[in-house]
Amino acid sequence: MFRVIGLLLLLLAGLSVALPASAQTTNKQAQIDSLNSEMNNAMEQARKIVNQPVTRYVRQSEMDVAVFQPGWFHPGANTPDFNNVDVRTTQEKIYDKYGYVSSDLNPGVMFLGRELEFNSNTKYFYTDRSLPKKKLTESEMLEINRLYRIIGHCQQQLAQLQNPQPAPETTSESTAETIVTRFPILKSTAVRVTFIVLALLGIVYLFRKRSE
Repeated sequence: MFRVIGLLLLLLAGLSVALPASAQTTNKQAQIDSLNSEMNNAMEQARKIVNQPVTRYVRQSEMDVAVFQPGWFHPGANTPDFNNVDVRTTQEKIYDKYGYVSSDLNPGVMFLGRELEFNSNTKYFYTDRSLPKKKLTESEMLEINRLYRIIGHCQQQLAQLQNPQPAPETTSESTAETIVTRFPILKSTAVRVTFIVLALLGIVYLFRKRSE
């Protein structure tokens, strides 16, 4: 009798643990969508800060202007270490030594050198590379750092959700999965509830018979 009761209890435990696959998938997708939305929002905010417009001046022929070519930037960009980088440490004030600067991409236009910067850890978000980038303030760079941490956290969480590490199965979970696999009808919530009720009634009946 105790063996029968133990088997019924094991079956009940397995049925309670095995949630419908569709519910798990829906919950997982909702988490992925939420993380993607948070990450994209942080990226968009970082992009806006990095690509702020810079004041343009009409270039006069008699003015001394340093011209950079070809263009302002080399092709490509490294992906920042979003979890650790401090963009303040990679800000390059390479234009400070020039009064006015321009490039072969900006005929007739010049920019004030001390208003510009280059930063290898924000280049990833440069949208229009035909224009120089505004020199960011301390507070703007701290905000970039904060947004980068959000991006890094979201990327880690997404990686865990999309490539989960298999958890070791316990004996009860393994047995429950085997039972459900062999009898697909047990995937139905209604059938599970029916089995639980019948099992409980059976246990009560056995105890009453034993006490008679």
